[in-house]
Amino acid sequence: MGTTLAEIKTKGWNALIKELGHAGATKFILLYEPGEGDYTKERRELFKGITIEEILKDIEKLKQTKKSSNW
Repeated sequence: MGTTLAEIKTKGWNALIKELGHAGATKFILLYEPGEGDYTKERRELFKGITIEEILKDIEKLKQTKKSSNW
C-alpha cells in the first residue's frame, strides 16, 4: 500500500517548515489556497468584546509559557 494523502500532506508541510520556517511555510501555502468566507466579518465576530490589550497579554503569557517549557 502506498503513502496516504494525509502522510503526504504532513511530510510536505514538515519539508516546508524545515526549509522556510513556520512563517515562510504558511505564506507559501497561502499563495495556493485562496480560502473561503469573509475573513473580516469572521475576525470581527471572533474578537468581539476583546481589547488589543487583552490579546497582547495573552501573547505575552504564551511567550512565557514557551520559554519556561522549552517549547
